[in-house]
Amino acid sequence: MKLRIRMALALVAGTLAVTTSGRAQSTAPSGVHLAPGQWAVDGSIGFAVPVGDYGTFLSTGLDLMGAAEYRPSSSPFYFRGEVGYSHFGGSCGFGVDCGSSNVLRIDADALYDFPLQNTKLNVYALGGVGLYHVTAGADVCAVVNGVAISCSTSSTGFGINLGGGIRYPVNPVQLFFELRYHLALTGPGGLSDAPFFPFQFGVRYPLPR
Repeated sequence: MKLRIRMALALVAGTLAVTTSGRAQSTAPSGVHLAPGQWAVDGSIGFAVPVGDYGTFLSTGLDLMGAAEYRPSSSPFYFRGEVGYSHFGGSCGFGVDCGSSNVLRIDADALYDFPLQNTKLNVYALGGVGLYHVTAGADVCAVVNGVAISCSTSSTGFGINLGGGIRYPVNPVQLFFELRYHLALTGPGGLSDAPFFPFQFGVRYPLPR
């Protein structure tokens, strides 16, 4: 688990290193950043990759996310509350179905923008904590007297997420791509965690003030 957390921190550190060099000379381009006291709504669709022991026999799956953002009047940071859903199918090979797993998450994140010089493109970092509900199941877990028996398991626990993204304005919305590392500190069956990487393509709409 400590190794996975270090990997996530390294991902964010890399994002900061790329953007910090142009930070001092840059100015915030219009149409990319939320103004103090402004709200925005987000939505994204993409794919997620399960990793570690959790990813054994699971395949890359669908990821969905909806969120609301707000920038306080006296803070360089802004905040996001989000609901996300990831679905992973599974196969043992040879056409055998090994079941599937789903992760439903509710996260609270802090975000920070790093404006780049002479461009509308914006790079940002984010991280936060949340509540994760992980389920897993299979259509066939055993056969008793010729009858297939299905099974399922679920668990709920806290987790963390770290990552970054890029955003570009196409008025009146902003398009973004985001990569994050989620570490649910709970897992199906005997697993203690359920790590995965969502790759999200989305739209952000700043609400008029």
